[in-house]
Amino acid sequence: MGTRPAPLRRIKLSDQIAEDLYRRIARERLAPGDRLPNEAALMRHYGCAKGTIREALKSLEVQGLVTMQSGPQGGPEIRPIPVEAAAQQLRRFLHFQALDFAQVYALRRSLEVQLGVSVVGRLDEAAFARLEANIAACAAPEAAGPRGTGRIAEVDFHDILCDASDNPLLAFMCRFLNSLLRDLVEFRSESLTEHEAFGAHNLASHRALVRAFRAEDAEAVRAEMHAHMCCAEHFMQRLDAKFRTDLLSARAPGARAAE
Repeated sequence: MGTRPAPLRRIKLSDQIAEDLYRRIARERLAPGDRLPNEAALMRHYGCAKGTIREALKSLEVQGLVTMQSGPQGGPEIRPIPVEAAAQQLRRFLHFQALDFAQVYALRRSLEVQLGVSVVGRLDEAAFARLEANIAACAAPEAAGPRGTGRIAEVDFHDILCDASDNPLLAFMCRFLNSLLRDLVEFRSESLTEHEAFGAHNLASHRALVRAFRAEDAEAVRAEMHAHMCCAEHFMQRLDAKFRTDLLSARAPGARAAE
C-alpha cells in the first residue's frame, strides 16, 4: 500500500488576511505614514469578525509593518522598518549555524570595497565629523575595555559609510555583516589577547580611509579598504582560533587543575 499523503495544513483566516494586506501594501506602494482601511472597512471587505481583523493587524504590527493609531481617524499606519528589525531574524537563524569569521569575511572583503568606492564624493562634513569622532573614541584608553569593546566600536565606522550609500541593498548587506561581527566578537572575546594589535591596525586603516575619502581618490579607497579587510580577516581568524583553543582547553578533563 502507498504511503498516505500528509494532510494539508489549514491556514488561519487571520493569516490569509495578513498576507493579503501585505500584498496590498506592496502592490499599492504604500509608504510610511500611509494608512490601511480601518477595522470596520476591513471587516466589511473580508466579511469576518472584528477579532479576526485585529489578529491579522497584530501580525503585521509584530512584523513591524504597521503601527496602530487611535482616535476617530485612527487605524493601521504603515511604518518604516528599521534595518535592525529586518536583520534580527536572519541573525537569530545564523546563530544556530556553524558560523565563523572566515565565512563573514568571504563576503565582507568584496562588499566593503564596493561600499567604500560607492561613497567617494558622497561624504559631507557631517559624515566626516562622525568618522573622525569614531576614530577618536576608538583611540581612547577606555576602548581597550573587556569583551572586545574596541572591536565593536570600530565596526561603527563602517556603518557610517553605509549611511552615505545610495545603494540600499549594498548598505543593508554591509550593515548585516557588521551586526554579525558585533555578535561574534561579543560571544567570543572573553579570553582573547590580541585586541591591542588589532585595534592599532583598525585605527591606522580608518585614518588612511578618511584621508582617501577627503581626497576623493577612489583607487586609494579601493586599495586601502581591500588591505584593511584582508588584515582584519587575518586578525579575526587568529582570535577565533584562540577562542576555540581556550574553549576546548576549559572543557578538557582536568583542565582546571592544570591552570
